[in-house]
Amino acid sequence: MTDPPAVPRPGGPERGEQILVRLQDLLLESDRLDDFLQQLVTLAATALPVPVHCSVTLGTENRHDPYSAAASDELVDRFDQRQYEVGEGPCLETLRTGSPHSIEDVDEEQRFGSFPGLARGHGIRSVLALPLAPARQQVPGVLNMYSENRRSFTPQVREQAAVFAGYASGALGVALKFAGQLQFSLDLQNAISSRTVIDQALGIVMTQESCSSERAFEILTRASQHRNVKLRDLATEIVTKVGGEPPSVRPLWPRAAPFGGGGPSAFRGSGDG
Repeated sequence: MTDPPAVPRPGGPERGEQILVRLQDLLLESDRLDDFLQQLVTLAATALPVPVHCSVTLGTENRHDPYSAAASDELVDRFDQRQYEVGEGPCLETLRTGSPHSIEDVDEEQRFGSFPGLARGHGIRSVLALPLAPARQQVPGVLNMYSENRRSFTPQVREQAAVFAGYASGALGVALKFAGQLQFSLDLQNAISSRTVIDQALGIVMTQESCSSERAFEILTRASQHRNVKLRDLATEIVTKVGGEPPSVRPLWPRAAPFGGGGPSAFRGSGDG
């Protein structure tokens, strides 16, 4: 997938409409959630009238264990990881409170503990963290914007960034909904696959023991408990031994769904590099 074209930097309502249309296009073009988020931060890095680095931080429902879901470049990715390690900074404060936070000049900043020094060490001089609050979603997020220049985020730039974050929140909500629906489908697929293999094993036990399905299930569950293995694994072993090959289950759908790739596995945690 090619990178999204840069959105013209001049202001005006046409520019806002272009951003909204481009975000809609990203939803249609992306096959995976992480692809969408990567395109989102690439677009964000070109959407403001000043040059910035961008990333998206996502947290869990209890707002612990934040991780960078996407970053516009390696510098920002490394910097975010260090911010999570020290546990201080505008990004984490916005994740906790749901309110925007900014730093005009890290050399003059007295808040956020060791964060200003950490920012200087990475060549960052001003910071803007905006909440991403997708409707009807329990995943909090933050759009991080970092500049190598002091006082880059003037009131006008902050206003434009807030508009972009609002559009991005809506698009992220749709993407998360797609990903959630996919995970539900995958869970259902796994449940049906397990049930099918167990039914196959039950048929084998019924034939071998000349017993009812209830008795066969009792035999299987007792063997599962005695051997301390999952019922699905025991059933797979039985079917493989009798049939000569592992059981295969036809998938529920013939082709990949949008935002494919395994639900939460589409997210990249802070320890995944």
